[in-house]
Amino acid sequence: MKKRFIFIPLAILIVIAGVLIWACELRHPFGMGLSAELLEGLGPYMSESGGPGYKGDISAQTTNTYITKSTKVMVFPLKKGNDYYRIPTLVQLTNGDLLAFADRRIGTIGDLPNTIEVVYRRSKDNGKTWSAQRLVSPKCTSKANSHGDAGFILDRKTGNIICVVAAGNGFLNSTPDNPIRIKIIKSKDNGETWSEPVDITPQIYGSACKDPTRKNWQAAFAASGNGVQLRNGRMLFVLAVRESIANFAKNYVMYSDDGGDTWKVSKNAPQSSSGGDEAKIVELNDGTLLMAIRAKDIYQRRLAKSTDNGETWGPAVFRSDLPSSASNGDIIYYTSTNNGWDKNRLITMFDTAPYSVSSPAKPYLFYSYDDGNTWRKFMIENGKAGYSSLAILKDGSIGILAEIGGSWNGPIYFMRLNMKYITGGKDSGPFKVKVKQK
Repeated sequence: MKKRFIFIPLAILIVIAGVLIWACELRHPFGMGLSAELLEGLGPYMSESGGPGYKGDISAQTTNTYITKSTKVMVFPLKKGNDYYRIPTLVQLTNGDLLAFADRRIGTIGDLPNTIEVVYRRSKDNGKTWSAQRLVSPKCTSKANSHGDAGFILDRKTGNIICVVAAGNGFLNSTPDNPIRIKIIKSKDNGETWSEPVDITPQIYGSACKDPTRKNWQAAFAASGNGVQLRNGRMLFVLAVRESIANFAKNYVMYSDDGGDTWKVSKNAPQSSSGGDEAKIVELNDGTLLMAIRAKDIYQRRLAKSTDNGETWGPAVFRSDLPSSASNGDIIYYTSTNNGWDKNRLITMFDTAPYSVSSPAKPYLFYSYDDGNTWRKFMIENGKAGYSSLAILKDGSIGILAEIGGSWNGPIYFMRLNMKYITGGKDSGPFKVKVKQK
C-alpha cells in the first residue's frame, strides 16, 4: 500500500508536466519550451551564497607589496588620425582575460548624434600589455548606424558579456516617435565575437512601448561603464530619462531576470531637486542596492537606496563627504565579511572639483568600510581627469581604466592598485579571517 501512495503523487506530477508541455507545444509547435508566463515565478535566475564582491583568492604578493600607479599603461590615445577615444569600461572575464572598452568617435569627440563605434582591447597578463583594437558594434558608416556610450555586465552564470548601447538620435533630439535607441549586444565567447545589436527600445520607452506612461517619455539611455548583476542574477543598468520636453533627467533602472534577453523598468526614480544623470548601482551585504549618481547643480555625489532589488527607490541624498564634478564614475563592492574577508570594502572613483565648477579635476578613489555610511579618499592623479571604470582583477588587486589628462577626454589609461598603496599602509588587507573551531 505504501508503494501505491508514493506512486500516485508521482503520476500526478507526470500528468501535470505533460499538460504543460502539451500546452506549450500548442503555442510553439516547434518545441520552443515553456512560455515566459509559465516560467515566471519558478525562482531567481541564479542564487549565490555569501556576500557581494570578490570571492576568489588574493595572494600575499597582492596585499604585502605596494602596487602603485607606476603600473599605468595607455590603452587608448586621446586621438589617433581622425579618431577620438572616450568612455572607458573595464571588465574582468572568468577566463582571466581583461577587456578594456571605449568609444571610437570618428571625426569629432562629441556625443550622439555622431559617427561612433564601440571598440575593445584585450590583456592576458593583468593589464601589462594589450592586444590590437577590435570592434564590438557594427562598423559605423554614418550617424544613422552609430553606437556608443556602452555599458557592460559579465553574466556570472553563463560567462556571457552583455553590452547596452545608445544608438542613432541624440538624447536632446529624441522624441517618442523618433527616440534615441537602446540596443543590446552579446558575446558568448569571451569577447571574441559579438552578436548583431538587438533593439530593445520598445521594451523601455517611446511610442512603440506598451506602457501607457513610458510611451510618452522623450528620451532615455543607459549610463556607460559597468552595470551590476545581483546575487540572484538580476542585471541592472541605470537609465537617464527625459520624461518631458524639458531638459530634466531622472534615474530609472532597466533590469533583466533572464540573462539580458528581456528588460523591464523600475516603478520610480530617486527623488532629487537636481534630477538625475549618469549613475551606477552596487549591491550591499544585506541586499540593499546603493545608487551613486553623477553630480549636477550642487557638486556632490548623490546616494539613493532600494530594498526591493531595484523596483522602487528612496530619495537621492547629497553627500558633502563625496565632492564631485559633473562626471561619470564607477562603484564596486570589493570585499565582504560574508565571504570570509577581514573587512567590508566599498570603492568608488570620480574626479573632484570646487562646488562652483563643473568641469573635471583631480580624480580620487573613495573607500568605505561601513557600506557607504562614511568615506575616506585617496588622490589618484594631480591633474584633470574624466570618466573612469573599476574592476576587481584576477589576482584580487583593483583595476582602473580612466580618462586622464583633460576635461572629459583622454588618453585612457589602465592602472592596477591595492589597498596598501591607497591607504598608505594603514589597510594591510584584504585577507581571509580564520574561523575558530569549536
